[in-house]
Amino acid sequence: MNFAVENTRPSIMYTPRTPQMRERQRFNLSTKLDDEEIDISGLEDLLGQTWNIYAVSALFDLRQDDIHFKLYSKRLREEIASTLSHEDVSYDAKFSVIENIVPRPNHENNPAIKIEVLAKINETEKEKSLYQGILLSWRITQAESNIKNLIRLPLLLCRGTSTCIDAVHATITRMFDCLIIALPAKEHDLNWLIPIIIMTNKEQPAVSGEVQMVYTVPELPVTDTITVKFQAADLRKILSAIITNQNDEINVFLNREHIEIFFEVLHKQMLIIGGLKLGLCTLHRINLPGITIMENKMKIVNLEIMDNVLLYLNEKAFDIFHTVHIDI
Repeated sequence: MNFAVENTRPSIMYTPRTPQMRERQRFNLSTKLDDEEIDISGLEDLLGQTWNIYAVSALFDLRQDDIHFKLYSKRLREEIASTLSHEDVSYDAKFSVIENIVPRPNHENNPAIKIEVLAKINETEKEKSLYQGILLSWRITQAESNIKNLIRLPLLLCRGTSTCIDAVHATITRMFDCLIIALPAKEHDLNWLIPIIIMTNKEQPAVSGEVQMVYTVPELPVTDTITVKFQAADLRKILSAIITNQNDEINVFLNREHIEIFFEVLHKQMLIIGGLKLGLCTLHRINLPGITIMENKMKIVNLEIMDNVLLYLNEKAFDIFHTVHIDI
């Protein structure tokens, strides 16, 4: 099967964007966009599972119809069978559109695509899932492009065995001429995600209980950590006091200044109450009731929080890969 386009492609130079190159200035915590209620019920299938998070560059020649999905499935199955060859094991692969995940912010964005790889040892046993991945665009408006057959689905959420994940991503990279890289939540990201999570739905907070911030110590193993604990209600009070100029409860924004002041207050509390001066320690993981985010892994059990975290991660993935210079 030939995945090449009919016309010669322009060469593309991807310009990765780091927090130092373009600092995040604001995050919208509003539940509405352009006075229209957003349906996020399709995200329910993502809840309560641990997902690996990846960023994906533009996909070329990905046709979203049954005929092409069958061809992609056949190609992926053959590649997986070749890479993970085992005696008496048969493999199957499936591409499909996820109908119940409505693209944000409107129906003009590309629909989410599900990719599955299954294995069966013999005819009597049930199929075992080796890989499940979801390609999606969440809230970022599709950028105009003069390149034919180009689709933007910046986020890839997946789970499965590490060998199968590597094999699937290598195959997708070749099939659609794209790049796939892990999208870890660095300290800068966790500094934003903690306020985003605890401020989701101020009237009926989405989380309560203990918030754990896990710090790693320079030159020590990653297992040697310092855990700082706060109550979510106390953190929410601090943030509410910092966000003093927003009287409109419908449109709530977190600004970079809010985040900086928030952590200045927390660091003073750590020093006064616990005698901790973290210095060069790095925030590595956050744990809240039902929520864990560390590196490029996350597990979330709340629908609204999943929505906000995907909004944040999609913007980060879009920033990395989809600000491009076209050299024709």
